[in-house]
Amino acid sequence: MSAEFIEKKQQSWNELEELLNNSRNANAKELNRLGYLYRRVTSDLAVARRDFPQDRCVIYLNDLASRAHSKVYQTSPFKRGSFFEFLRYGFPTVFRENIYFIGAAFLMFAMAYTGAYMSALRTPEFAESLVPDGYVTHIKELGQDDWNDTSVEFRNIFAAFVMTNNIQVAFKAFAWGIMFMVGTVYILVFNGLYLGAIAGLCHVNGVGFQLLSFVSPHGYIELTTIFIAGGAGMKLGYSLISPSTLTRKQTLVNAAKVAIKLIGGCVVLLVIAGLIEGFVSPSNLSSAVKIGFGALTGIILFAYLFLMRSPSE
Repeated sequence: MSAEFIEKKQQSWNELEELLNNSRNANAKELNRLGYLYRRVTSDLAVARRDFPQDRCVIYLNDLASRAHSKVYQTSPFKRGSFFEFLRYGFPTVFRENIYFIGAAFLMFAMAYTGAYMSALRTPEFAESLVPDGYVTHIKELGQDDWNDTSVEFRNIFAAFVMTNNIQVAFKAFAWGIMFMVGTVYILVFNGLYLGAIAGLCHVNGVGFQLLSFVSPHGYIELTTIFIAGGAGMKLGYSLISPSTLTRKQTLVNAAKVAIKLIGGCVVLLVIAGLIEGFVSPSNLSSAVKIGFGALTGIILFAYLFLMRSPSE
């Protein structure tokens, strides 16, 4: 049985050994392949430990996985000057590899948002207690007027406020994960409540569509960034709660290296969202154009994150 397993997997193990032996001169494509084969060999090691615990291949695979682990986690795309290659393939890959953490972050935010939104429809006073008085007053004064009929000065101030708030939220969601995920959960839930309350108040006061047209151009990117940062924070916290077979310190170090890659991609996404928020969201374009533009950014973003794969995958 073990002989069949070894024969089936030997080619990929040999390829990994060859890459490890030549890793100092590896290019970006070979580094991506190294990471892929490392994930494969760790899976093979788990199977071998389960099915053939006494076989010598377990010792071999453990040694091979350890060597690959050292190379993969000491090699950063930022250090090696391949940042654009990382953005092209690395970031979508690490996003998909951590989709469960990111999905959990999304669900926490979404549940809080939905709860606050529905509560605002029934009891607007509750929502008003979560939102700064100045914004509550402005939302009430808008009435049925188009959002773009407000002054350019106010729109720019509001745009800067939202952008700054979301950048702070993203980095707090990441950094506070070190508190065994509690800090990340708090940030996601609180901001879900906050934004849900604003959306609910806008709906109650008849300007929900206007808010949608304002948020749509940059919202897909900006909110996704918050979820990714939240997922990165949860990965940090989870590494402390469940350190697996490594020490808690080593598990945290490994998780931090992955989380930093997620945050590196988030920085780029936030810059793009900020540009859109500065020039498109507060512009005098029609609501239909803004909503359509936002939907297009969402399609492009999710196609990039879920479909972009390196040739080695």
